Amino acid sequence: MILIEKLNQKLQSNLKPIDHESLNKTFIGYSNLYHESVFVKQFAKEQGCYTEEIVTKQMNDRMITTFSIDNKYILVLKDVEPRDISSIIDQNLAFKMGQVLGKFHMQIKPFPKIKIVRNQFDDYLSEIDTFQDSFYRNQLKKVAKKFMTHKNEIQKDLKNNSHFVLHGDVGIRNYKYIGGKLTLIDFEKARLGPVYQDFIKLFYQDFSLNPDLIDSFLKGYSTKNLNYQLLSLTKQYLIFTTAIGIFNYTEKIEDLAFKKVGERMLASIED
Repeated sequence: MILIEKLNQKLQSNLKPIDHESLNKTFIGYSNLYHESVFVKQFAKEQGCYTEEIVTKQMNDRMITTFSIDNKYILVLKDVEPRDISSIIDQNLAFKMGQVLGKFHMQIKPFPKIKIVRNQFDDYLSEIDTFQDSFYRNQLKKVAKKFMTHKNEIQKDLKNNSHFVLHGDVGIRNYKYIGGKLTLIDFEKARLGPVYQDFIKLFYQDFSLNPDLIDSFLKGYSTKNLNYQLLSLTKQYLIFTTAIGIFNYTEKIEDLAFKKVGERMLASIED
């Protein structure tokens, strides 16, 4: 019996898969067990399911249940029919997006077993060594050597500024309108860290480094949280580690546009 059949049997539902590129599978449908429309998300790792459950409970009342099937971890939420935001972002929307993320950072509190990245330098060097693409592997290792000479300074700055729960995957696709209100979704990558790390993919990918959008976003963010400053060197290091994560992802799932975002990050550091 395939996964969706087992889910339909357990939830007494008529689930249909949502078609999107992701390492996780998602479904939507009506559950006769819970007498309402549900959104179902399947995780490969227990930590991701646990993290999304805990953060969701702090954010709203959508949580229904979690369970496991065939070594897959399942999260069931109330379906709230989220609506996409416009792919064309103006300064007003960027300001509101900043406010939403600032509120998230202030609202969500650290919880037991939250992911905390430790020994970042050694872990990232090991991750680079696993890449099949030798071109990116060699480029990344070359840039890594530059940061290694400032290792203690960067680690101290990160330690002093890693007190907030990050969303972990901030971008247009994870901002939605729910009941007419702008909000964030998808919390499985939440972890403890410096808030600037949550800005990077948004600025490079969705804002294309547009200075007006970045300025508007930061003004909106500052209305909720003023504590986001880091040393310039530390910011560069976080951009570097974000690029590593993108190349790691695009080795598993082909996404040329996303890979170009990683290339843009790497180029900006080298410049």
